Amino acid sequence: MDKNQLYLEFLRYSLDDTASPPAGVEDIDWDDLYMFARHQTAEASFWEGIDRLDRSGGMKLSETCVLRWMARKKKIEKDNEKVYKKAAWVWKNFLREGFRSCLLKGQGNALLYPTPYMRTPGDIDIWVEGGDKKVIAYIDSVIPGMKRVYHHIEFISTGKVPIEVHYRPAWLSNPFHNRRLQRWFESHGDECFSNKKEEWGFCTPTPTFNTIFLLTHVYNHLIREGVGLRHVVDYYHLLNNYPADAPKPDEKELRRLGLLKMAGAMMWVLHNVLGLPEEKLLCRPNKRIGQLFLNEILEGGNFGKFDERVMGGEQETPLRHNIKVLWRDLRFIFYFPSECLWEPYFRLWHWVWRKRH
Repeated sequence: MDKNQLYLEFLRYSLDDTASPPAGVEDIDWDDLYMFARHQTAEASFWEGIDRLDRSGGMKLSETCVLRWMARKKKIEKDNEKVYKKAAWVWKNFLREGFRSCLLKGQGNALLYPTPYMRTPGDIDIWVEGGDKKVIAYIDSVIPGMKRVYHHIEFISTGKVPIEVHYRPAWLSNPFHNRRLQRWFESHGDECFSNKKEEWGFCTPTPTFNTIFLLTHVYNHLIREGVGLRHVVDYYHLLNNYPADAPKPDEKELRRLGLLKMAGAMMWVLHNVLGLPEEKLLCRPNKRIGQLFLNEILEGGNFGKFDERVMGGEQETPLRHNIKVLWRDLRFIFYFPSECLWEPYFRLWHWVWRKRH
């Protein structure tokens, strides 16, 4: 069995506490799996399988191996504790200033997991009500000159945790799809800004909102940078624990928003690779695009940082980044023609937007 396939089988086992260990588990190189998990920013998810395997007595892992994974798990838990506190502080401060808001991605996603300290944390993304002009004006009044793009503006970091303030949760390059998407987000704003998690001290998106928002977020990263297993595991936990009374978008709505192909690719990976039951899927899986999606995950890792096919690596200049994005557009044009063909025009329009804002 190919090692990546074996690692994915082990992740499937890790996510399902009723599953049996995959065939070939005795052949796993645990140090190599550790690096694979680090590249995919999904270490804690893999740890769940390692811990269960070790406790079951089915396979005795070395003490060094177990301690290494345990140390990483403890580090992730500690980092989560810090980011949760900072996220609550940021949310309360915006509320004090008269802005309703909710946490996107990051700690919002972490609460979808069986244990809310399992997800490797990143920066703090917060969606603030009011629109770009009002939110940018407020940020400029606090600390002028922060970098701003179409969907968010950077804010002062707190405790070395970067903060991105969103006035739009996400976007698409196709202007027609994007207009519908922004209206859809606005129509669900009230329910997100009032979805308070009292124990954590901030609001999070509703499950319905996350079905579209997280899918758009993954779509953007796939087209422009790269995507890792952490994003897929986020969506797995969203759908695996989806409330029975929460509405789900159907294929007609996904098509109207320009997300049906991406949804089909995500559903194929969730069902065929991670074992999510068919009845929990949003739409029919798309095998052709799903296989492309999986290959990009394995080649590039989290945010495509480890993709060496074209100008890979963590450090790159703006010019190299733009060339890389255009190259990705050309590679994906037969899979996502609408988004890829509009992307160069969006970049030109975005340059004008930034000059005006």
